[in-house]
Parts: sequence; structure tokens; C-alpha cells
Amino acid sequence: MRSRRAVLGLLLAGALAGSGCLGVVPFQPSAYDEAVRVEAVDVAFTREGAGALTLKLKVRNPSSDAASITRVDLDLRVDGQRMVTGEQVMGVPLDGRSEVPLELRFPLAVPRSAARPEPTSHAVRLEGGVVLRFGGSERRAPFREARVLGIPWMPGGAVVPAP
Repeated sequence: MRSRRAVLGLLLAGALAGSGCLGVVPFQPSAYDEAVRVEAVDVAFTREGAGALTLKLKVRNPSSDAASITRVDLDLRVDGQRMVTGEQVMGVPLDGRSEVPLELRFPLAVPRSAARPEPTSHAVRLEGGVVLRFGGSERRAPFREARVLGIPWMPGGAVVPAP
């Protein structure tokens, strides 16, 4: 009987001590690893050397504490070539245990070059993280996605003569 009380007392003390840390998700060590889902990825380039990455994410707060999404960082590679590494700063409120959609646009600058104008498939790999702020502490929820996308115009290809 005494050992049960001791164990219950330790569990209660641990729960009370952990409740002071905002953003903690007890008994779920991988909660932030599963908090971001990539819904859509679109990569487009123009002959003038401009490009854009459009990214749609679904971000879930695994904690019962309210948070704010402060930034999203990412690394984009197309066919193994790094296209962009950067971050976007924001201030999106996120209630405890809720979910919000995010749509982000990142400009891509590439040197003007010859390219294949016909649609081809390209391996796109995206890695990054969404940073959630809970008061004075932050937690990063990583995401990773690999897809094959049809990109109609890709910089760096061979010159195709006009018909």
C-alpha cells in the first residue's frame, strides 16, 4: 500500500513539475515530429530566371497550451540541386490541440540559361520545420517530403531550337 502511494505521489509531482513547461506533451516524445503535414508542393520557373515555390502545410499543435507559429524554415532540392534555403517569419496564433492550414510562397532566383521547354518529371525534396512559440520557449516541428513533379520549364537544360 505504501509503495502505491509513493508511486502515485511521484507521478503527481512529475505532472505538476512538467506543467510549468509550456508546450510539453507528456508521454508523447515524438508529438512534434508528427505535427506538420505537407499538403501540396508546387515549383515553377520562367525563362527570365524567376521561380516560385508554393507550399501548403497543415500544422497541428500537439500541446494543450496555446502557441504562435513564428517561422517556417526550409531547404528545397530539385534533382539533387539546392534551389532555396531560407525561412519565412510570421505570427500565426494556434490554440492548444488545434490545427491550422498555412500557405507559403518562396521566390526562387535562378540564372538565365537554356532549358527544356517540354514538361518533364523532376525529383523534388523538401525539408524544414515549423517553429511554435509557447511564451518564452520554442519547439520545432520538422517536416520532410519527397515527390516527383512535372515542371514545364526547368533551368539548366539543353537549348531546344524553335520549330
